[in-house]
Amino acid sequence: MNIASLADIISLFNNTIIETGFKRNLQDYVTSLPNNQQNIIALRDIAKEVQDELDDFYAGDLPEELGRLFPKGVKPFTSEPIYEQLSELLLDNEIDLPNFYAKLNQLLTALNKQIQSNIDEIEKISAFIAPYVQEDSLLISKENKAIISILFKDKKTITIFKEFTKTLQVWNRTLPVYHQILKSASPEDIEIVAVQNGSIDFVFNIDFDIAINLAKVCEVGYRSFLAYLSYKALAKPIVASYFGNEKLIASEKEREVELIANIGMAITNQIEEQHKSALASGQVKDVNIEKKVEQVTKMVTSHILNGNDVKLLSLPEKAGDSDDSKDTPKTNLKSASSEARQALKSLPASEIKMLLEKYKDSEKG
Repeated sequence: MNIASLADIISLFNNTIIETGFKRNLQDYVTSLPNNQQNIIALRDIAKEVQDELDDFYAGDLPEELGRLFPKGVKPFTSEPIYEQLSELLLDNEIDLPNFYAKLNQLLTALNKQIQSNIDEIEKISAFIAPYVQEDSLLISKENKAIISILFKDKKTITIFKEFTKTLQVWNRTLPVYHQILKSASPEDIEIVAVQNGSIDFVFNIDFDIAINLAKVCEVGYRSFLAYLSYKALAKPIVASYFGNEKLIASEKEREVELIANIGMAITNQIEEQHKSALASGQVKDVNIEKKVEQVTKMVTSHILNGNDVKLLSLPEKAGDSDDSKDTPKTNLKSASSEARQALKSLPASEIKMLLEKYKDSEKG
C-alpha cells in the first residue's frame, strides 16, 4: 500500500477514535464502572452508549480500512466479537445485576485494551512513514498536484476483465475531457502512483485544481444519491400505509423517478458552475461543452451508483486541507461517500439493478 493511503487510514482512525473522544470516554467508563456496580440503570446506559458508538464504527469504512492497514498478526479491534457480545448482554433481560456488571466490565476492559493495542501499532506505522509523508507533501506542493484514489468495489467491475478494462477506458477518456472543461492548458499524462488490492484501488497524481473540483462534483453526486436512498428507506412504510391508493402510490413512484434523475442533474449543474467560474477567471475559453459535461456526468454517476469510491489522499500545503479540518473538500467527500455507500448496503441487489436501469432510462428521456 502506498504512503498516502496509509496516512489516510491513520487519519480516519484518529478522527474516529481519538478526536471524537471515544477512547477517552471508554477509559472513563472502565475507571468509573466499579462506582456503578449496584446501579443497573447506569450500567445499562453505559453499555448502550458504547454500543451506539460501535454501531457507527461498524457502519462506516473503519473495519475494512484497519484490515488494510495492519500487517498480519495485528488484529483490528473491529475484528473482535465484542460488539456482538455487548448487544447480546443488552438483550438479556434475565441476567442478574452482579453478572451484568461482571460481563460489562470484562467487555469494556477488553475493548479498551484492544483499542490501545491498535493505537500503539498505529503510532509505530506513523513514525515509520512520517519522513515519506513529508517528502510526498513537498513534492506535490512543488508540482501543484494532488494524489487521488479511485476505488472500484462493484463485483462486476472487479471480477470480469472485460468490464474492468472498459471502465478504465472510460476514466482514461473522460478525465482529460473534464480537464478541458476547466482549463485551456493541455492536461499532462496522469501518473499512476499505485494499484492496490482488495477492492481495486488506483492511486494517481492529478492537477490540483482538477482534483479539488472533481472532489466537489463527486460530493454532490454522493449527496444526491444519499437523498434517493434516504427516501427509499422512509417511503416503504409510508407507501404500505396507503393501502392500495393508486393516486398516492403513483405520486411516490414519480418522486422516486425525479430523485433518480436528480443525481445526474445535480452533477451536471455542479460541472457547469465550475466551467462558468473557469471562464470568468480566464482559465478556459471553450464554451461548447455540452457533450463534454454529459460525458463526465455519465462517468461520475455510474461510478457512484455502482457503490464505488473516490478519495482525495494528499493535497499541496496551500490547500489548507489538514487532517484536523472538519469542512474541507477532502473531509466533505469522505463523509458524503461513506454515508451513501453505507445506505446503499441496505438496498437489495434486485433494487440496485432496477436503479441502474431506471437511471439509464432517465438519461434517454
